[in-house]
Amino acid sequence: MNEFLNKLRHSQDLFFKASVLLMASVVIVFLMPKEAKFKYEFQKGKPWLHENLYAPYDFAVLKSEDELKQEEKAIREKASQYYVQDEAVTEKALYNFNNNVLNQLDTLKVKEHKKYLEIVPLGIELLKKIYKQGIIQPTESENNSELITLLVDNETVERERSDFHTIGTATSFLSSESQKLKRNDGELLLNLILDNVYHNVLFDEETTRKVLQSRLDKLSKTKGKVEKKQLIISKGQVVNEELWLQLQSLKKEYELKQGGEKNFLLILAGQVLIVGMIFLVMVLFLSLFRQNIINVNNRVLFIVVSFTITVLMGMIPLYFEQVPIYALPFCILPILIKSFYDELLASYVYFLAVILIGFYAPNGFEFVFLQCIAGLIAVFSLVSLRKRSQLLTTVLIIFLTYALCDLAILIVQEGNWQNIKIENFYWFGASAILTLLVYPLIYIYEKIFGFLSDVTLMEIADTNSPLLRQLSTEAPGTFQHSMQVANLAEKAILKIGGNPLLVRTGALYHDIGKMEAPHYFIENQVGGINPHDDIEPEESASIIINHVIKGIEMAKKHNLPEVIIDFIRTHHGTSTVKYFLYQYKEQHPDKELDLSNFTYPGPIPFSKETAVLMMADACEAASRSLNEYSQKSLTNLVTNIIDGQANEGQFANANITYKDISTIKNIFINMLQNIYHVRIAYPKSA
Repeated sequence: MNEFLNKLRHSQDLFFKASVLLMASVVIVFLMPKEAKFKYEFQKGKPWLHENLYAPYDFAVLKSEDELKQEEKAIREKASQYYVQDEAVTEKALYNFNNNVLNQLDTLKVKEHKKYLEIVPLGIELLKKIYKQGIIQPTESENNSELITLLVDNETVERERSDFHTIGTATSFLSSESQKLKRNDGELLLNLILDNVYHNVLFDEETTRKVLQSRLDKLSKTKGKVEKKQLIISKGQVVNEELWLQLQSLKKEYELKQGGEKNFLLILAGQVLIVGMIFLVMVLFLSLFRQNIINVNNRVLFIVVSFTITVLMGMIPLYFEQVPIYALPFCILPILIKSFYDELLASYVYFLAVILIGFYAPNGFEFVFLQCIAGLIAVFSLVSLRKRSQLLTTVLIIFLTYALCDLAILIVQEGNWQNIKIENFYWFGASAILTLLVYPLIYIYEKIFGFLSDVTLMEIADTNSPLLRQLSTEAPGTFQHSMQVANLAEKAILKIGGNPLLVRTGALYHDIGKMEAPHYFIENQVGGINPHDDIEPEESASIIINHVIKGIEMAKKHNLPEVIIDFIRTHHGTSTVKYFLYQYKEQHPDKELDLSNFTYPGPIPFSKETAVLMMADACEAASRSLNEYSQKSLTNLVTNIIDGQANEGQFANANITYKDISTIKNIFINMLQNIYHVRIAYPKSA
């Protein structure tokens, strides 16, 4: 029955992992572009490394982006502005002029009416004259060419801008004409007429825009043609500008032709194989080299989710052309994985993601090269991440890496840096700055998956934290013991492989439960007073064992992560309190022994880190009770303790080897000799 349940549990784990991989594959394949991929890779300025290439069919050669921009600029510069002459403006001006005159007459005496009536015809004549010539409306357009197009009765007439009045020239003309009258009459006429000078040749923005857009739409994007079976490029020939344009044109034509419905299923099948192979090599790597990850569901979920989100991010430019691919923060992925695991895993998963994105990214080789170098540099810059401020330095390093790699590619392709694209540096800067999003992501992933980053471990391991400060005050001997255990365990883990910061943090907190009754533990006793002398061995054992339970309760109360609490749970495993067990047997030889009263509740260690802590804790504590400190005594002590733990099966669930155990023994012996200043016994000279 138990065997069946174990198989069922393992089957559930396997089903979960398979489901996660399947869902990730479906999402990625669904969003991948369903078009054929041009099978040749090429770069401008580099030799053509494939066989001679002949045109498989007729195709037009596309113009370069620079050529299209130049031609578009020329069209915009030569584009005519369209105007209409509004007769209603003239009628409005004459009507308002007459109203002004009538209003003035109502306020004047009858004898003064004659003077007004004499200048009215002249005012009307002048207004008609300037409006017939036209008063042109100015525009804010940069293209204020001298030649304009006037729409008259649905026909267009080319006119010079200078043929028309402006408000200024119309005012000057009216002022000049009014000065020909008597002074008072001229001023009177000018005052009446100036309020009625408006633009009547109006800018037709909509027509101007439509005509310009029509001409831009007619702009040919091609220049010339390559006929079927025509040699495009020979093997070894350098890809110059002209050949590069022909190859780019063939690539686009090929992908367009092969992306039809008849090839959809084949393309889909190919994409399924590609994504499947990527996930296969990822699973193989985890199975062979990272079993501690592949065996835990949430760790697999973390890797697959992070990988999938990065790949999907690379598809954004396919659906939103205004988003440059180099502005996206791909380096978040290796930094995120490095925050929880090792550099090799971070680099490996990142490489797989970049390779997959490179299949549909423009200039795939350049993209893969840039991202791989930047990702590696990002990981290397965070090898010993201890402060969040290090990420700011990494941002600068990522930007410089992008910039230098882009410059190197340009020099190789062009032979100079004159055609450098400044906008690329803007995108690189945006990508580097967006990498800072890893700050909140690390926190979110810690909460979702229950992980601990090195930065968080550093914060927890700070001896000024409230719980460790309390330990150093209430149980100073235990605090010093914990510090020594941390040093021993950290040195051992560095040698055999593991997370040194994790084991150090676990060691600092493993005995916090002793604060409940510190004077019952020998390292905190002073003056030779031992309270165990006055109580029964069973009660003493209960107090000693209880420090594990109390430690777990304190850790949970202070919201310590479960990973740290595991060190408290396992640092004694299922071993016995031997001193009080033997004391009980001596005092009660005839009584039946209940071994559970002298046994720690466990569980036994289940990782390298927890196993090493158990060894370090026992060896450090026992070393304090030695009567004589010598190389031999310390060697015997360490060997007997660790071998005893191994024989009891305390390391059965930990991924630790006999070679690791042997290495750990040597490290502990050497470190304890240094702690107790043991002289090395040199052989006597003959």
